Amino acid sequence: MQEQIIIENFLAALKAGDVDGACAFVAENAVIIGVRAEPKPSVPPYGARCGHDGFRTFLAALGRTFKSQSLTVEHLGAGEGVAFASGQLDHIVAATGKRFFSEWVLRCRVREGKITHYQFCED
Repeated sequence: MQEQIIIENFLAALKAGDVDGACAFVAENAVIIGVRAEPKPSVPPYGARCGHDGFRTFLAALGRTFKSQSLTVEHLGAGEGVAFASGQLDHIVAATGKRFFSEWVLRCRVREGKITHYQFCED
């Protein structure tokens, strides 16, 4: 399944810190949603963004908000233009120093070999 290969390579690039490599799998006009489409000033990663610049903005907001301790991928699946990944994350909240552990899921719509819609959700 092409969708699963795309999400696997996309996540591998992110894990390696290769933002340009990850962007190669994202469509120029992709919709990027960080947990919720509505922005929330107290949680900078929340909100909808667009394209490569929006994806970079989302990643930068994550980096300012959390110090990642680990992000594990436990499940991958794909088919019919959709790819899913899920796992667990363990972060330190930058503002408080408190540990934040959560289950997460990523749903991506894939078209013509690119991610056109990215939505990251956490518990």
